[in-house]
Parts: sequence; structure tokens; C-alpha cells
Amino acid sequence: MTTIAAAPPDAADIGSFEVWIEPLLAAGYRLAYAMLQSQPEAEDAIQDAALRAWAARHRLRPGSDPAPWFMTIVANQCRQQRRSRWWSVLKGGDVPEGVQPPPAIDGADLRRAVARLPHRHRLALVLRYYLDLSFEEMGRVQGISAVAAKARVHRALVRLRAEVPEELSDA
Repeated sequence: MTTIAAAPPDAADIGSFEVWIEPLLAAGYRLAYAMLQSQPEAEDAIQDAALRAWAARHRLRPGSDPAPWFMTIVANQCRQQRRSRWWSVLKGGDVPEGVQPPPAIDGADLRRAVARLPHRHRLALVLRYYLDLSFEEMGRVQGISAVAAKARVHRALVRLRAEVPEELSDA
């Protein structure tokens, strides 16, 4: 990730903001693509994140590294997009004829599936969803970067989703 030590751009200078944020966009796009798994959605997320960064540029302390700040904005934007997309799917209406909805998983099945995950994946899920830590805090706990912490949570969820259907077929 590119480190920039320059102060945030002047409140009215769009040109200096573009120069200031440009080195952050590639890493932001990679994060957005990893979170959303879709090129168009990642492009939308990075554009929205850049707009939010412009609006919040006064919050960045002078002399601090803007990369973690911008990545947090990108991560939050991705989370918001995923939530919006899932809400639209869940509110989407009736299930077509002949299609059975997946059976519900109860808490015990989910706990068993989580227990089968490797320790680092289990730890990532507990820190994020049980303790509600930010990725920066998770990174400090695990001795990794915030981006690595977010990636670890993503990998843990992918693996957990692969485990859950096995639980349902055993029932």
C-alpha cells in the first residue's frame, strides 16, 4: 500500500484532492473487488468512497497516513453495498414455483460449523462479529494489518458457508 505523508488537500481545491487520492485508488479498488467479487460493483464502491473521502477530508489529521483512513471508507462502502443488495434480495417477493427455500440452520449447527474452522478463521469471526472490533483493532490483536484482518474474515466466511450445507445434509 502506498504511504502518503502529505497534508489533506485544501477545502476548495479539487485538483489537489485528485492528486492526493490517486495513489490510494488502486489499493481501494482491490479491496472493493475482494469484498464485492464484481468489477462493476467494485468500481461503484470506489467512486462512492472517493466522494465520501472528499466530503470527510477535514477529518484526517495532518501528517497522518491517509491509506488506512481511505481503506476504512472503502470497506464501509462495500459493507453498505452488500447490505443494500441483500436487503433487496430478501425483500424481493415470492419464491418461484418448484423452488424450495434452503432449510434454516439453527444455532447449534452454526456453532458446530464454526468449531470446525481453523483457529485463525474462528478467531477472526469472533473478533469481528462477537466482539464487534474494527479491522484495525483486529489487526492489532492478530499482529496483521487491517486489510489482512478484513481478508481473513472474508476467507473465514467463505469457508464457513462451505461448511454449513454439510451440516444441513447431516440433519
